[in-house]
Amino acid sequence: MYDEYMADPINNSVRELAQRYHLSIKRVDAILRLKGMEDRWLKTGKELQTGFQAGMEKILGTKTFAESIVSDIRYDAREADSLEEEENRDAARQRYQRLYWESTPEDGREPIVPASLEHAKKLAKKITKQAERHKSDPEYMPVIHNDKLFVKTKKEVISQRDGSAPIKFLDVGGKFINVDDRIRRVAGAERKAREKERRTLEAAKSLQKENPPHAS
Repeated sequence: MYDEYMADPINNSVRELAQRYHLSIKRVDAILRLKGMEDRWLKTGKELQTGFQAGMEKILGTKTFAESIVSDIRYDAREADSLEEEENRDAARQRYQRLYWESTPEDGREPIVPASLEHAKKLAKKITKQAERHKSDPEYMPVIHNDKLFVKTKKEVISQRDGSAPIKFLDVGGKFINVDDRIRRVAGAERKAREKERRTLEAAKSLQKENPPHAS
């Protein structure tokens, strides 16, 4: 199946192969992807576990289709790949040989997926660092200063009783704070405070109307 696709990706498209071998398009797509990975391993000299494959096929009673005779003189997939790469029109083959799903543009432009993945990786790291900084924000993790009523303990305290194992208390700060939850709670508290202030002002105005000041 893989050899047929590499010999002629247009006439032996994924849909055509699925109809020919009575498989789903997704299954054919997965087979071509795995065979592309296998071909890459062969080119890099990685040893394949063919003995395990033969044993499983024997146990499961798998039938292998007879190899179709291809009259194309460029039947060797590697030679065909080299020729197609020089002609810059091997997008269909590279779909399964470059080990990612994006078809490469035929005009020589760089593919989008690798750059997008790298951008997403950097963005995730940036968001993680911002979240860690927010956990140390005094608004979400108030800093308690020493005074007469409260003396802040050390960052690490070890307590041990006679005949028992020591217990270590460690101040982890805001490590386990859910920043989003804290933001919602702070916003809710501010909203309640504003609502309380509004009701207090309305009550004061209402009381003032009921009991207007008398002129002396």
